[in-house]
Amino acid sequence: MSQSGPTDARIQELLLVVTDSLLADEHDVDSILRYYNVPRSQVSSLLYVIERLREALTVVKPNRRFVQRLKVDLVGEPEPTVFNRIRYLPPRVQIAAGVALLAGVMFVARRRFTVDTSDGVAAEVAHVAR
Repeated sequence: MSQSGPTDARIQELLLVVTDSLLADEHDVDSILRYYNVPRSQVSSLLYVIERLREALTVVKPNRRFVQRLKVDLVGEPEPTVFNRIRYLPPRVQIAAGVALLAGVMFVARRRFTVDTSDGVAAEVAHVAR
């Protein structure tokens, strides 16, 4: 059986290769057409569209804030922060974390207070000894 023209799959493969070559800034479309044995007249309108799309679509790095807002819009959940992580913990864990934080603050404050008074007592003893 003789094949009268290229199949749709072959044309799709040709267009893929042409698109890849244009994106890589290689403009040797004629050699690709010869390799796939496709007449230029058959795909000229598609080649024109590919070339115009390559010129029109430029790569842009989006703003970080835009990406975060888009993620919240699409997924529906904010980016996890420390406060968001604590907010979704069970109440028992929140209470335990609060108590531990309060105990730590009290420990640091007490230690600082006792260090300050012991320095004061040592300085007073040294002053009296003179």
